[in-house]
Amino acid sequence: MALTTSSQESFHSPDTSGRASKLSPEAQILFNKSLVAKSLVIPEVASIRIKNTEYYYRWVNRAHGNGSRYMQHKAMGFSNATTEDVEVLVGDIVANNGEIRSHDVVLMKIDYGLWAAHVKRNMQISEILQRMRGVHTRDEELNSDVFAEGGRPATMTVNNDLGNLAKSFIPDNPDAIIDGQSAAAVDKVREQTAAIRSKHARQHAKE
Repeated sequence: MALTTSSQESFHSPDTSGRASKLSPEAQILFNKSLVAKSLVIPEVASIRIKNTEYYYRWVNRAHGNGSRYMQHKAMGFSNATTEDVEVLVGDIVANNGEIRSHDVVLMKIDYGLWAAHVKRNMQISEILQRMRGVHTRDEELNSDVFAEGGRPATMTVNNDLGNLAKSFIPDNPDAIIDGQSAAAVDKVREQTAAIRSKHARQHAKE
């Protein structure tokens, strides 16, 4: 911690009372009632007021990847925002040549409907991933068939949306997996499954 000369001397000066000091310098600050807790707030930068609400705005790093990040956003449908769209509130923003910059970022805009559609797609994918096999709500009718979806959105939808990023696992021949196990192991799993389903049914009946 940073200390001034006077505070350092007071913290480390010998205790003439004959009692050993039990408080660390930080603890002495904490219990010092003459001090008011206050954060060293970083000055606000890149502050604007939106005038044209038909667009969604975001700051994009124009220097990242030699401008590749900026060009990616332009390819997605973003364009440079101007002073007709927003009002500049602080002096660290430079608005000229049809763009608004603050250090290494530039303010870009996109039609709100396009941005909202993108957000909705992400939300729907999240819901699909939550409802994939293995996750269910209490009011769902469960199905023992490994290929059944039990009322949940098809896992193939996730495969199509996410491409090579993620794949749901559905065995081609689930019977072969069962056939490869011993009879005792299969019976044990069936008993455990039946107990779980019975417990779930009792809980559902109470509700």
